[in-house]
Amino acid sequence: MTSWLIDFVLIGALLITSLRTGSMYKELKRLRSEEVGFKKALEDADASINRAANAVVLLKSEGVRTLRALEERSAEAQELAERLDILLDAYERARVAPTPVTPDNDAVSRFASVPTAIR
Repeated sequence: MTSWLIDFVLIGALLITSLRTGSMYKELKRLRSEEVGFKKALEDADASINRAANAVVLLKSEGVRTLRALEERSAEAQELAERLDILLDAYERARVAPTPVTPDNDAVSRFASVPTAIR
């Protein structure tokens, strides 16, 4: 009888151990699958960060190039505005100044009073 009691206790312990081993096996299997998913997520995040960094570098270089082009165009526009101001001032001075009426006066260009260096 005592051996039956010990046998039941040992069988119960074996069943509990088997159930716990089975649940641990399932948990390890789930952890392995999550580890693969986590690794894939980290690789995707790394690739995304690299793409974002490349985009930032590209945007910076494009921005610098655009800024330089705008500076060049602004300098050209400033130079043209200065030349136009000089031409307009010379034209106004020539228009306001009294000019003798001569028959050849109609043939003279309206920019005749503008110095040739400016033309």
